[in-house]
Amino acid sequence: MWLAEQITGNRKTYGMNLVGGVRRDITAEQKPKILEVVAEVEREWLQVIDAIGGDTPLMMRLKDVGVLKYEDALAYCVTGPTARGSGVPIDARIDHPYSAYEHLIPEKKVQTGCDNLARTLVRLTETLDSIRLIRQGLREMPDGPIMADIPNEIPAGKEGIRVVEAPRGESMHYVLTGEDNRPYRWKVRAPSYMNLASSPAMLKGMELADVPIAIASFDPCFSCTERIEVVDARSGKARIYTNEELVKLSRNKRR
Repeated sequence: MWLAEQITGNRKTYGMNLVGGVRRDITAEQKPKILEVVAEVEREWLQVIDAIGGDTPLMMRLKDVGVLKYEDALAYCVTGPTARGSGVPIDARIDHPYSAYEHLIPEKKVQTGCDNLARTLVRLTETLDSIRLIRQGLREMPDGPIMADIPNEIPAGKEGIRVVEAPRGESMHYVLTGEDNRPYRWKVRAPSYMNLASSPAMLKGMELADVPIAIASFDPCFSCTERIEVVDARSGKARIYTNEELVKLSRNKRR
């Protein structure tokens, strides 16, 4: 977090990414400090990986627990480490390269154990690969502008779609441009939307004490999948609002 503050100006809310580039460049003076911190993280991370195999109580909670079979992973369209932990070799950074991933090529970290341990090992080994990519990026980063040329006016009726590899898996963004240089529609599909749906297959028949660990192994973001249902307290009936009704309610002023 201290390193993030040195690079971005803030420890948590970085505000670095802009449409077409980044807000600040990494200076030559910052590179040695970045490499120093990355080396320390790598050293500690290797100790964690080395300790896991010999931790019998931990292995009892991870190995052969929370099994999501390969065919179930395909059926539920899970993504990210959840998919790769069940032997599904997908990674948007490699399958659909974007940004700098034509030059910084990640390695697909796939495990076939299909259990909590497999998903844990995927994340552990991916962290080491991220460290490798950071070092490569610092070594090969070219000098030059940090912002691309972006047109001031974007025509209405243009569609764009992009899938990026977030820590939990594929994050899909769709946008339809509107008038006055504004988006008309924007849709986000977070990876937790599919990963969380696989929990019935993963948790079926499991000991209750193991359920929280299995859920944590695919790291769902519950707020990414929240949906609101309006229920009449008296009748118990649920209803769905139309788009027009929601717009009307959002514009009503409280008196």
